[in-house]
Amino acid sequence: LVPPLSSCLIVFATTPLPTSNLFHEASCSADALDESNLYLWEKDPPYNYPEPFMTVDEAHYTWNMVDVLISQHWRLAKVVRAECALRFTNGKVQDLLDDMVERLVGCIDRWITIASHVTVMEETGRNRVIAGCVGKLEIYSMTVRR
Repeated sequence: LVPPLSSCLIVFATTPLPTSNLFHEASCSADALDESNLYLWEKDPPYNYPEPFMTVDEAHYTWNMVDVLISQHWRLAKVVRAECALRFTNGKVQDLLDDMVERLVGCIDRWITIASHVTVMEETGRNRVIAGCVGKLEIYSMTVRR
């Protein structure tokens, strides 16, 4: 069965997607933006990358990266959602539900692990912001990951 959801998890899950033009561009096509630096953030936190001095420009760049990370994840998740819809249409409803519960439990466990790293991080810059973003991606993925 699905474990109970914490209030913190519910807050993350109900956070709206970004509305920036950058998010919309990146969510439409992998070719819309340069995503070559995103591989740095594919592993789970904690991150130990050198922190740039957090100027206004660096903060803006960091938040733009968050939008691109979320949009990339959203774009890739569209494929998974389509596959789930096809499984449903083909009458494999119980298999789909069982798979969704299994993914949900795994995502909650992973989110708890990520959140525990974020809460103890001493950094206040890019490493922490991106770690928080990765936690949100895990929440978004609860309904879309295979």
